[in-house]
Amino acid sequence: MDGEAYFNSDSIIKVDTKVIGELKAKACNNVSGRYRLCMHHAPEESLHEMFIVRRRGDYGRPEKHLHTAETHLILDGILRIIVFNGDGKIIDFFELAAEDCLSYRIDAGIYHMSIPLTEQVVYYEAKLGPFPNEGNIFAEWAPEPGDKEKVKIFMEGLEAELKSCPMETKK
Repeated sequence: MDGEAYFNSDSIIKVDTKVIGELKAKACNNVSGRYRLCMHHAPEESLHEMFIVRRRGDYGRPEKHLHTAETHLILDGILRIIVFNGDGKIIDFFELAAEDCLSYRIDAGIYHMSIPLTEQVVYYEAKLGPFPNEGNIFAEWAPEPGDKEKVKIFMEGLEAELKSCPMETKK
């Protein structure tokens, strides 16, 4: 398990609490704070199943997938999910947490982002592959991850907007 991802090479893979602990430790040792176990063997496979660890403060630019739906299942921590329309207006948001909403599925073509709210989050993600780069569309109205100042301003604006959203949007 090196870098930020490990692709399984076994015909059977089991994920237990020990493996999750190893993933969390690998994430702690990465500058990015991220690590993923890809249960599939290669990016070309037709089903992508991953256990993903991220840390608080990790920015994932809002995106939509043209060719696949996506499912997340939370295992540890709290992960905020924000859903946007094409212009960047928040249309829904909620939190995945073991004590409440455990999982969600989002269809293709819908802008979304996830924000770790706890020191670390661990979740399972599944989507169809292969996953071509041209099938992943990043929101033009959101900054690129490398622009730290714009990301900070964007995230502060999101927080303010979430606090002012009407209760019927909060699910």
